[in-house]
Amino acid sequence: MLEISLLCCGSNSRRRRSNQGADTFRVPTNSVIITALAAIAGSLVGALGSAIGTWITARHQDRRDLLGKQIERREVLYSDFISESARLLVDAMQHNVSDLQKLLPVYALLSRVRLSSSELVLQKAEKVIQTIVKTYPQPNLTAEEIESRATNGQDPLREFSDTCRVELDSLQRRL
Repeated sequence: MLEISLLCCGSNSRRRRSNQGADTFRVPTNSVIITALAAIAGSLVGALGSAIGTWITARHQDRRDLLGKQIERREVLYSDFISESARLLVDAMQHNVSDLQKLLPVYALLSRVRLSSSELVLQKAEKVIQTIVKTYPQPNLTAEEIESRATNGQDPLREFSDTCRVELDSLQRRL
């Protein structure tokens, strides 16, 4: 009987141990599953980091391209305005009567300047046009007098071109 009780006790102790194990939540761990989950999580984090990096780079490049195109358009606009204004200034110095048709291109360029440029550039462009309009009623100048004014630093386009250069330089620094 003693043996039976020991067996009984032994089986009870086994039962207790197995009951103790059943009381706690225990999932068998499989190293293969953990390794696979870690690999998947690592891949997802790596892919997400790469995608975000690519998106940031593309967005920055798009901004640089847009700003570069904006600078190029303004350079062409300012160059066209300077060319047309210089032509009209020489015409105004040589003729007393202005043909209003001649002023149309420079006013169209002024409107384009108004659309895209800073207030300071616009003011300088308007000042150039005022100079042109005021020059027409003045006495005509000879070619030598026009050349003399140019060599003496009397350049009505100087302020405009200097202001444009400053604006374009500030845009260029933003690239």
